[in-house]
Amino acid sequence: MNQTNKNLIKISAGISFSFIANLIDPISQVKANSCIPSGQDDLSGGSCYVTPVTYKIKVYEMGLCTSDPLSGTYINDSDEVVTNNTIDESTCTKTFESASGYTVDLGGNASSSLVGTSFRPEPGTYPSAYIKIKNTFTMKGSYTLGGTPYFSMAYSGNNNVTTTEANNAEFDEPLMDFSSGRTCESNESDRAMAGSEVFNSGVTGTMKAVLATVNGSGNYVGTSSADCGTSTHLYGAFSPTSPVVITDGTQGLEVTFTVTQRGMTIHQAGGDNTVIGNFSSGPFSPAFKTF
Repeated sequence: MNQTNKNLIKISAGISFSFIANLIDPISQVKANSCIPSGQDDLSGGSCYVTPVTYKIKVYEMGLCTSDPLSGTYINDSDEVVTNNTIDESTCTKTFESASGYTVDLGGNASSSLVGTSFRPEPGTYPSAYIKIKNTFTMKGSYTLGGTPYFSMAYSGNNNVTTTEANNAEFDEPLMDFSSGRTCESNESDRAMAGSEVFNSGVTGTMKAVLATVNGSGNYVGTSSADCGTSTHLYGAFSPTSPVVITDGTQGLEVTFTVTQRGMTIHQAGGDNTVIGNFSSGPFSPAFKTF
């Protein structure tokens, strides 16, 4: 695998917890429903993932956990995501914090450090990690479908797609409902306040996320279907295939977030699988390396 950047950026002295925005092997397909990187003829599956040029998120906190803080969110036997909207951080310890949030771009090939305070966790084995971010993504990208190049643009009403390259621009994507994205499904029973995905190739593991608000004590509280539209944040948890192990000799932890072939979603226009109807956000996944 050809990594575009291997530099480690330290946040603080001692044990440091660094953040590298790194697109790894841009031609590698890491998920079954990734779009063909060079373009394809149609969207017979309805949607697929592409690599965005811009993928900005605002990060407030990151940390490690000895148990899954979103254990009540999972994919059931019917391949449906179910959730109890509960966030349990009782076994978690933070490794990074920015009270006001720090915006970082995961797109492109540059590396970027998070500006904030880093913390050293106790030695131990951590099978889960978490991240707290704003529930708005800023994205930019393009994709060729059926020989026609499509480009993202700032939303004009409900449209954020153009075939004019000069109009290619970033768009803001507030996430209010995993079912419909920027809006809430009209029927409460159809709303999805949580998402989960298992990655079996590339960076492997299980990613989960719940929409949330922050209460007066600063705690993240999962949003219920009845309160759809009130979310201000997103709480994500990732369980990598191999847990993170911190020892007394560990000097730092490198966290690499990957959005290659998964960071942005393209959707067909209505029932026409030969036309792109809109661009929306897609998942990112972290990988961990101690040093």
